[in-house]
Amino acid sequence: MDGTIAQLVGELDADSSEVAEDAQHALIAMGSDALDELIAAVPGLGRFGQLCAIEVFTALQDPRPGDVLIDLLDSESSTVHQWAAEALADLEIQRAVPGLQRAYEAFRQRGEAPDDSEGVALRGALCDLGARDVVLPPRAAALRRSLENLDPAWPTVHLAEVIEQLAAHGQAVLYFQVWQVKPGGGTFGGHGPSIDWEIDRRLPWDRIVVDCRNWALPAAEATDKAPDLVATICWIDASDL
Repeated sequence: MDGTIAQLVGELDADSSEVAEDAQHALIAMGSDALDELIAAVPGLGRFGQLCAIEVFTALQDPRPGDVLIDLLDSESSTVHQWAAEALADLEIQRAVPGLQRAYEAFRQRGEAPDDSEGVALRGALCDLGARDVVLPPRAAALRRSLENLDPAWPTVHLAEVIEQLAAHGQAVLYFQVWQVKPGGGTFGGHGPSIDWEIDRRLPWDRIVVDCRNWALPAAEATDKAPDLVATICWIDASDL
């Protein structure tokens, strides 16, 4: 291993997050020359070091880390699962689908709340890689506003109607986030309410859908309807419980 690369890789596990992040940025600046050594070192890194490595892989947009990212889906850290799933989708690693499916099934079997960030990331990765179908009602699709970094999103003036449409098509809304669209493009914010997931999962799915809709609608109706505000919505299907 190149001495400089070895030092930087080792610093990803530094006690100081500042040192680790500096090493991360230095590895990114080195480009693909650092990849092989970093890939080989990832299994021996701690949690924070692995997260830094994932950020390097994502920044470099090189598919070579695909196998090690798939292996990280078996990590003991849910955050590592989440970041690895997001990176696999971002790098378009199609062969990751079976591993992502196993990871999502394990997530479901553990009984984690469906709005947990790990579950959201795993579902999103499966969608991005074409291995999970998303139910998007035609009316909701017609109302969507496509933004470069937020798709799908909806003007908040249509938020309540979209939630009604999702419920009518058997989808349970978990939460939504409100974003301000900047005049020159881009978005700011990402705040919004989320359901306190205390719903009895033994209830019939139709009842769960209604309970989620009944939580989400008042929150949507109370949301500011300014023309520069859009909302993203997280929802699940019966197969996700």
